[in-house]
Amino acid sequence: MSRHIDPDREAFRQFAKMEVDGPIHMLNLVKLLEKAVYEDGREATGAEAYAAYGRESAPIMSAVGGKIAWRGVPRFPLIGPGDETWDIGFLAAYPSKDAFIAMVKNPTYQSIVYHRQAAVLTSRLYCFSPTEAGENFAS
Repeated sequence: MSRHIDPDREAFRQFAKMEVDGPIHMLNLVKLLEKAVYEDGREATGAEAYAAYGRESAPIMSAVGGKIAWRGVPRFPLIGPGDETWDIGFLAAYPSKDAFIAMVKNPTYQSIVYHRQAAVLTSRLYCFSPTEAGENFAS
């Protein structure tokens, strides 16, 4: 499995240049390491390190108007590679793309993101513009 932990600089630049009006939702899929890998050698499981990231990033997320809109436990991949399974799945809602960028660039966030980096084996992060729910998959 390829490791995808942080956005690469080019992807982040492209995202920042996008014109997106209104709120965004960020779909997060996360596969944790069994044992976290901290540069300072501290001991923790991936789940413990990710929980520390969640606790410490929550006030920063809230300050930009972000919130967790939905969270679930991934169970089984019906479509997609069978070896691409996830430990955590959630949808984070932000009032705008710029609010998300402000959170990520916040110096306090930058100082605590190492917990996420220590915890994650690989992840996916997809940005969506929310729309009204319809009567079927296509509308």
